[in-house]
Amino acid sequence: MDVTNGILCWTPNTADVAVVPWPDEAGFSEGFGMTALGCWNYARHLEFEERKALVFVEAMHLIVRDKMPADAVHAALWVLDEYRDGCAEDMPIPNV
Repeated sequence: MDVTNGILCWTPNTADVAVVPWPDEAGFSEGFGMTALGCWNYARHLEFEERKALVFVEAMHLIVRDKMPADAVHAALWVLDEYRDGCAEDMPIPNV
């Protein structure tokens, strides 16, 4: 999955974070307080490297601004090609 077909969903101040398919015809994103990435029209038109930067900026927003556990954010984002491509080769693979 990548940013063009995945929505990052989360509820601030919890560990409740996931990436769900875009478009979200099944309503998986409805139980979350916030959404980002694939649901943004402009994000789906960015080049891969630009999307990769966007994913890492959003990760920092969740961890720092929204007080989300870093391990939960890491586990949720692991499904995105842009996130995995930006991680070091020795990055622990989350139990997803």
